[in-house]
Amino acid sequence: MTEIYYLVIIIAVFSIVQSIFGVGLLLFGTPTLLLLGYSYSETLWLLLPCSVTISLIQVVNDYKLIEAKKKAVYLVIPTLVLSLALVVIYANGINITRIVGILLLLIGVIRFSSKLQALLASMVKKHIHMYYIIIGVVHGISNMGGGPLSILMSTIYSKKEIIRANVAFIYLILAIFQLVVLSIISNASLRSEVMWLIPISLASYIFTSKFIPLKINNEKYTFILNVMVLVYGVLAIVK
Repeated sequence: MTEIYYLVIIIAVFSIVQSIFGVGLLLFGTPTLLLLGYSYSETLWLLLPCSVTISLIQVVNDYKLIEAKKKAVYLVIPTLVLSLALVVIYANGINITRIVGILLLLIGVIRFSSKLQALLASMVKKHIHMYYIIIGVVHGISNMGGGPLSILMSTIYSKKEIIRANVAFIYLILAIFQLVVLSIISNASLRSEVMWLIPISLASYIFTSKFIPLKINNEKYTFILNVMVLVYGVLAIVK
């Protein structure tokens, strides 16, 4: 029973973060579960059903704002499927936690540097198709595609609502294909705890989206988010 309590807290907290910032459940949930000793496949089976539920709600509410449909399918999915399949098949020979840590550190450094953000934005505009492909690879091997995905959407769109809607849509597509791949080749499977975690995740997300964003200092919480990214990166690398 102790395990389910920990899982409930983890899912609830990072669903709240997801509601505020548009990312969080996978960005922080993945390294948290890996650091607690879960395998990569187990981590995905616990997080992805919750992620699908939240993303589906966002997509239904903001479908008219979504413009990234074709590119998400044609460019992101093939590399996601291939990279995830390879990681799951050769899981024993790959240190996923360390890969996640390195990517988190990279994301954190970029988020703290306006110069690096501007440089990356310039590169994304010139090589946007390649960047979509890279997102698929990154997400497949680490579940950390949310960071680069947010950067991409922020480069393409200026309005926060459009950015969040497109991120949610691609998150949804990614998660569905991840679950399909896991169902076919993973030794792990959907756990019974997920039936508790999905409603908790959804309730946390909906409650936060209705009441908390109106009261927060966005710059302050963004700073906290960036610090968390760096801290998780260090923890994942040194484990």
